[in-house]
Amino acid sequence: MKAILAILAVLIGTMIVIPAYATIVEFKTDKTSYIKGDKIQFTGKTDAAHANKMVSIKIYGPQGEFVSLTGGRSDFDSIIVVNPLDTTKGKFAEKSAQQGKGIYNATIIYDDEPNYKGKWTIFDYSLDGSPVSPSAAQIMAQQSQPKPSTPTPSTPPASTPTQPTTPAQPTQPAQPTTPPTTQPVIPKCGTGTVYDQASGTCIVAPAAEPEPELEPEVEPAPQEETSGPKKTHIPGFPDPTKDPQYYIDRYNNEPTYKEWFDRNFPDDSIYEILGVKGPKKTHIPGFPDPTKDPQSYIDRYNNEPTYKEWFDKNFPDDTIYEIVGVDEPAPPGVCGPGTHDENGVCVLDKKQGLGQCAIATAAFGTELAHQVQMLREIRDSSLLGTNSGTIFMAGFNDFYYTFSPTIADWERQSPAFRELVKITITPMLSTLSILQFADIDSEQEMLGYGIGLILLNAGIYFVAPAIILVKTRKYLKF
Repeated sequence: MKAILAILAVLIGTMIVIPAYATIVEFKTDKTSYIKGDKIQFTGKTDAAHANKMVSIKIYGPQGEFVSLTGGRSDFDSIIVVNPLDTTKGKFAEKSAQQGKGIYNATIIYDDEPNYKGKWTIFDYSLDGSPVSPSAAQIMAQQSQPKPSTPTPSTPPASTPTQPTTPAQPTQPAQPTTPPTTQPVIPKCGTGTVYDQASGTCIVAPAAEPEPELEPEVEPAPQEETSGPKKTHIPGFPDPTKDPQYYIDRYNNEPTYKEWFDRNFPDDSIYEILGVKGPKKTHIPGFPDPTKDPQSYIDRYNNEPTYKEWFDKNFPDDTIYEIVGVDEPAPPGVCGPGTHDENGVCVLDKKQGLGQCAIATAAFGTELAHQVQMLREIRDSSLLGTNSGTIFMAGFNDFYYTFSPTIADWERQSPAFRELVKITITPMLSTLSILQFADIDSEQEMLGYGIGLILLNAGIYFVAPAIILVKTRKYLKF
């Protein structure tokens, strides 16, 4: 019974988090129970606006841990097409052996819409075919029961199942607000005496046990404020996995979006809600202009004495960097966070070297960006799952971290350079996303995919530009 109530509470909590809008109309499996050796077939349908889109299905085990990832797409008729998941191969076979039998959760999401929380379904899985209790079918049947329109009595009939919104606490039964009418009247006893129910008389009250001394409550030291999206009254806004620049661009370029934001957040700026630096509100209307490149103000301040004099007179307590909302560049010889100087070169700290995607993080502004998370998932789920991939990552890290801290520092200091890097690495990110949908079960497959991606990127970054250059020169000669 406890297990049923706990699962119900988790599922109800999940439904509360999922937004009301549903771009995936239907999502289910062909059965509700599987054993090792079966192939799990996912089917579903999207709305018309989301036809012909890439989708991913994340599978979680009974303990809530990630088990496997598979992908597919919706066709032009909005039908979701996903290859059957073989329970004897890949990450599912490995992780399900560790998780054991139980109820598994499958959640489908859109690859290019991180703000969409997905639609889920559940199914039983057992290695040896032993039944799961309670089963996924029983849970979904209870979920489909209509809720009563009137308040349920404190002791419901046995034929009417109830659906608690929070896990029941059997060890702490709720006390009735008023005593039962059948309770005998207790006589009033004098000071220092109490009523003894066994004898029906007033007896001397036993000595009260001294209350334990409580240690004085120590107020925790104030923690340094960390940057991040501000919690708002609108669920899911802003999405921490989305690039803050997406919201800033919409605010600056879409009048209807700006009107919606200012109406809902009259006391906050878009930058304060997103938890990122931005132009400071000043006493001079229109200055600084949020649609203007902050570097233009900085260049004028550094190169035009009259502009510098005007700024210092109007903002004696602020720097130009604080007003336009960018980080002040570090002086020569000083490296950014997580790096240190070695012979005039910024090198990533050894203890922080593993796990960072320095260039991509600096390019997209946050470690929570969808592109950065994709790179980490590919590394952890695909590359580090094989010996050849692990050897490749070790050699790649030794090479990558000799220059990535310096590039990342340049990106933080120059918005124009950051945009150039973002454009440059986009084709590579697109090709690497192939590994998210690849079912790699052997060293040979890992080598095949790896060599293929290296050749593909070499063609994009070297061969194609060379061909274009040759063709252009040939054309100009004529």
